[in-house]
Parts: sequence; C-alpha cells; structure tokens
Amino acid sequence: MRKNRGITAFLLGAAAGAAALFLSKKENREKTKEVAEETGKKVKKAAVTAKKEAKKTARKVEKAAIKAEKSVKKAAKPAKKAAKQAIKKATKK
Repeated sequence: MRKNRGITAFLLGAAAGAAALFLSKKENREKTKEVAEETGKKVKKAAVTAKKEAKKTARKVEKAAIKAEKSVKKAAKPAKKAAKQAIKKATKK
C-alpha cells in the first residue's frame, strides 16, 4: 500500500487553496483572463503558421522528387542507347 497518499492530497489542497486565494482578487482574475486570451491567440497563430510551413515543405519535397525523376531519366538515356546498340549488334550476326 502507498504510504504517501496524505502528502499528495495535502499538496493538491495547498495548490487549490493558493489558486483560490490568488483568483479571489478581481484584479488577478482579469490579468489571468487576459493572459489566457493572449495565449489562445498565439496558439491559433502558431497553428496557422505551422500549417503554411507544412504546405511549403510538401511543395519543396514534390519539386525535389520531380527533379530527381528527371535526373534519373537523363542518366538512363545513354544506358538505353547503349543497350539498343548492343541488341542491334547481337542480332546482325
């Protein structure tokens, strides 16, 4: 069995009491409300920014994939040409 249940309850009670004492003043409630509203606005703004950044990153990755595909095709052309020539030589004999 746990022996420290009383300590946890005491600490939670002390924290709740401190919060109640702090929020009992109207001035503190108003400050807390302002801070909470500002924080909410910042979170929404950060979410929008993150979404935009995700779209930019996706576009960059897509462009890089297209560029890589073109590079592979360009590199494969001489190999295809050489293979065709080898087939022609082999079939002529």
